[in-house]
This record gives sequence, structure tokens and C-alpha cells, in this order.
Amino acid sequence: MRTRYIYFCFVVCFGIACLFAANKSVISGRSNSALPSYKIEEVILQKNEGNLFAAPLNDDCIGAVDLPINTSVDCASFVSGSFFDSTLSTTVLAGCMGNKITKDVWYKFTATATTHQLGVFDVNKTSYNIYGAIYDKTCGAINNVAVACFEYNSSNDAFKIFKDLKIGRTYYVRLGVVSGDDITFKACVSAPPAAIYVNPSNDIYTVEELVKEVLVIAGCDLVSNIKYVTGTNFGGENGIGYFNKNGSDLAFDEGIILATNGVKYAMGPGGQSEGSDNTSWLGDKDLQKLLIDNGLTSANHNASVIEFDFISILDTLKFDFIFASNEYGPSFQCQYSDVFAFFLTDLTSGVVTNLAVVPGTTTPVSVTTIHDAKYQGDLTCGDSNKDYFDKYYGLYGLPVKDNPINYGGRTVPMTAVSPVVPGRKYHIKLAIADYSDSGVNSAVFLGGGSFNLGVPDLGDDMVVEGGNALCPGETMVLKANLNPNDYIIQWTKDGMDLVGENGPTLTINSKGLYGVKLEYKNVNCYLEPKAVKIEYFDEIIIEKPPLNLVQCKSPT
Repeated sequence: MRTRYIYFCFVVCFGIACLFAANKSVISGRSNSALPSYKIEEVILQKNEGNLFAAPLNDDCIGAVDLPINTSVDCASFVSGSFFDSTLSTTVLAGCMGNKITKDVWYKFTATATTHQLGVFDVNKTSYNIYGAIYDKTCGAINNVAVACFEYNSSNDAFKIFKDLKIGRTYYVRLGVVSGDDITFKACVSAPPAAIYVNPSNDIYTVEELVKEVLVIAGCDLVSNIKYVTGTNFGGENGIGYFNKNGSDLAFDEGIILATNGVKYAMGPGGQSEGSDNTSWLGDKDLQKLLIDNGLTSANHNASVIEFDFISILDTLKFDFIFASNEYGPSFQCQYSDVFAFFLTDLTSGVVTNLAVVPGTTTPVSVTTIHDAKYQGDLTCGDSNKDYFDKYYGLYGLPVKDNPINYGGRTVPMTAVSPVVPGRKYHIKLAIADYSDSGVNSAVFLGGGSFNLGVPDLGDDMVVEGGNALCPGETMVLKANLNPNDYIIQWTKDGMDLVGENGPTLTINSKGLYGVKLEYKNVNCYLEPKAVKIEYFDEIIIEKPPLNLVQCKSPT
């Protein structure tokens, strides 16, 4: 008797039980005792061209596959997935997904931090669209309201960031496609890259504290008449806040951010929601005049402004800034730019100067005046002051997930600078607004402590241990770099006043701790800069006269 066998291969693919017939035909006259036998108890749901498929285990929410959580940004642990033979689950679609999908698969993870990134990567297609939604409810409670909806495709980043998660809560992830059984991928949850920390004003810092404690350095209280306007004045978003680099690669350690949207959306990584912008607020009349002066006639919106009076002790005003915008990149950078300015007003002469200009020019800084052609895509405007452009994250640029801020492109750190008259009162207005639209946002980061109104510095200690002490008999001159017409000056040694030493310099010829007391004549300001320690090296004593050395000429 000839025995007839049918061989099947049973494999587990992508967390989905799959059953394949090895061959559509019946094999006769052969046995193979090495082949293991399986008792097939599952119902085969579909037969297709000789291949038999079981339904994916994660074809519905209740069968969601666990996603591994990586503690670093890298996805060392992941699961493989596909849409092979998946169907559209019975769970209601999220409203933000629309009716985009015809089949889906489900995953889940339990949050171990308040921010995670979800990666869907190594997709086996060069062109694809995978739509997703994340839910914070159990399977039976899921409705059409999701925490967020998102999309992975061949032209955007493979990682999505989810913030404000609840540690210990289980989140369900639905991934779907319109078509494409043969799409395979890998998925994981990992830690997000380092990004800036932002806190809206009037939480940790009031606007006055942001100006006096974060932005400005001054030995005295030289700032007054602080005012501000942002979305909160109109029932909208707060576009003013404090930022800290928080371990990211942003050039400034901390400072003030002014934005055309809520600063709470400024934290990276990039590519996240910028807010609804449903509460658009007013623009600024001075920014509007600047636009008109530069040939731009559309209105500005969503202005965030800080302004104040100040008196400088120094003869030069300087402060550092970075401009950032989502208008950088292949869609807008040749044609559109939001507007910002630093209007400095001399309250004596009335002269107004915009300090937010391309270095060495009077051209206002903007997306259209500073950009790199590498990121313009099909646009044709070319480079513009590209030495002052720093980084772009997105299509043609760096990975969006690595952006520490939520604005696609940014300039290098630049310095606003202007000569000022010491002792004279000035007014400065720091302002930014959306131009024309209110949907694509920008921000300016002001470097903390860079707005220096003057703290006199007598220099470094001159000590033996440091190797820079003075030689015996040597003198040196200490300079306060201050005008005696503006200050009452009193030099000190070892804490005692030096009689008659009231000029802008002091000549030193002996060791001691030297300092200066400064009282500003035109404002209530008393300063005592850090004193400097001056030491002398010991004199070299020659105990015996040196002998003359004689060198004879070599006979050769």
C-alpha cells in the first residue's frame, strides 16, 4: 500500500500565527519520519491560491502585541509586524483618523516616562502610508476620541513623540493602511532625544522676573517700566516663557523665548503639533510699519512683545539671540517669513533703531534673508546669508526626531549690538509676530545673561600660585573703565579707603587686596566689584658673583 502525505510548515511571523501549505498538490509514495506532526485545532479562516492563513493575533485591540520599551533613544528591542491578511477591526475609528484605513493591527505599551517616542521603521516599501492612533482607554472603552492621530510615510520621520503620558498607564496603538497586505515593518517604544525645557511666563517666572533675573545682567536695578503683550491678553496662548537647554545641543543654556504660538509647543523634538491656533490674537503696529518699510503689506498676527526702559553703565549694548521658524524648508523659505525686531529707542534723541539685523547690514533677520539652498527643494531662490543659518530638520535635512526645538530651522547664535551713552535712558521693544497667516509659527530665543548693562570687572588675581604674580619693583594699573563724570570712585586696599585715589585708574606697587567703590551719580546705583589679589614674586638674591664662562675655539 502506498502512503500519501500532505506536508505543512507552521511558523510564527510578526506575532501572527500563520499556516502555509507547503504545496498545493498531494505527495505520494514517500514518508519522512523526521518531520514533526502538529495537531491543528485552529479554524483556518481563508484559503488563497494554495496558501492557508490564520487571522493575525493582533487583528483587534484585545490581541494587541506588547511593544518593548527601550530606555535609550535607540530601538535595540523591537517587534516585527505586517498587515498580512489583517482586517478592519470592529473597534470604532478615531475621529482624527477619518475613514482612511481598511485594515489594521494593534499594539500596546505601558508608559514608564511622561514622554515616549513610537517608532515604525524599516518598512519594506519605498512608498507607503501607515496611519495610526494612540488611545489611553481599555479596549472595551475605546471610542472615537484618541490621544493623538499620526501618520508614517516615505517622506516623513519614522518616529512620533507623545508627551504628557501617565506613568503606569497602558496605551493602545492602532496602525492601519488603505491597502497593502505585503507591508512589513518594525516597531518599538524608546526614550526621546534630549530637547529643551520650556515654562510659560507667570508660572515659575513672571515676565518682570524673566527680564531682571534671566535676561539682564546689571550691578544695580537699571531696568524699569516692564510691559508685555501675548496671546493670554486676548484669551489665547502664552507666547512668552523661560527656556533651558536641558542637555540638548541648543547654543544657549537658558533664556527667554518669544513665540507666535504657545511656548508650551516649543519643546522638541520637532514635527509635533504647534497648537490649534484657534485663538489668533492681534499683531503689533511697529512690526507692521517695519513690514511696510520693507515692501510687505499683509497684516501681522499673534504678536508676543516684551518692552522695558533701561540705563546702561557701559557704552555698548549687546545681547544674543537665535531665530527659529517652521517656515524654513522646501515649502516656504523662498517666499514667506514671520517678522521680529528689537526696537531700541534713545529716549533723549528719539532715534529708533532695529537691532535684529543681518550682521554688518541693516537687513532685518528673517527666513527669506537667512537660509540655505540645500533645503529649498523645488524652490529656486538660492542661498541668502547662509553662513548665519545653522540647522534644518526635515525633508532634505536632519532627522526631525533629533531636533531639540519644535521649529524646523534655526539660525546660528547672533548678537544684537548698538552704541549707547552711559547713564542715558533707553527703551527696548522685543517683538515677534506671524506674517500674513497664523498657522506656521516662529520663535526667537534670547540668551540668558547676555543683556549686559554693566558690571565693572577689575580682572583676574595676580598671584604666585597662578604663575602671574608681579616681579619685584614692577607696577601695574587697575582700570575701572568708568567715566569719573558719571561715578564717584573710591579705590580701596585690604578693605580700607586709599586717600586721594578717586580716579578711573589705580597704580599698584605693593601686594594687597585691591577694590573699588562706585556710586553712580545719575541713578540710584552703588557697586563694589569683586576685589583682586595682587602678589609679588620674591626677589632673587645673588650670594656670589657669577664667574665668567670662557669658550675656546675648537682647533678643528
